[in-house]
Amino acid sequence: MKRIYRKPKLYILPNMGSLSNAQLIPLSDNEFALYMQKSKEIEYAKVYKSNPNLIMRKVGDECVLVPTNFEIDINALITLNPTAEFLWKQFETPSTIPQVLAKARAAHDDEDGSMENEIRCFVNDYIQYNFITEEKS
Repeated sequence: MKRIYRKPKLYILPNMGSLSNAQLIPLSDNEFALYMQKSKEIEYAKVYKSNPNLIMRKVGDECVLVPTNFEIDINALITLNPTAEFLWKQFETPSTIPQVLAKARAAHDDEDGSMENEIRCFVNDYIQYNFITEEKS
């Protein structure tokens, strides 16, 4: 029996620890695994919120983010698929990744086990565009 073909994915996740890439290279596999776990714990303790300068609008079947000021400097339409719309709504209230992950798991199946990394990448990507911000403690 052949294996199911899955779309290739590249997950770029933030290095939340204090080591540079050069410092990571000589770590043993066990040391590296511990470091990555600590980095994930730091990431999961952070609280994120959707940028209030973006308003979500439903236009027919499309879900669109509309910038309300010049802080969001993008010359494009920002459309969300249903999963991104679900995640956006979760971050309208300040939330951690584990909180949103729990809600996503309650509402959606995770057949290929990629939900956690996909949500982490969603947050990371949206932070880069200033669509989601980290709440200061």
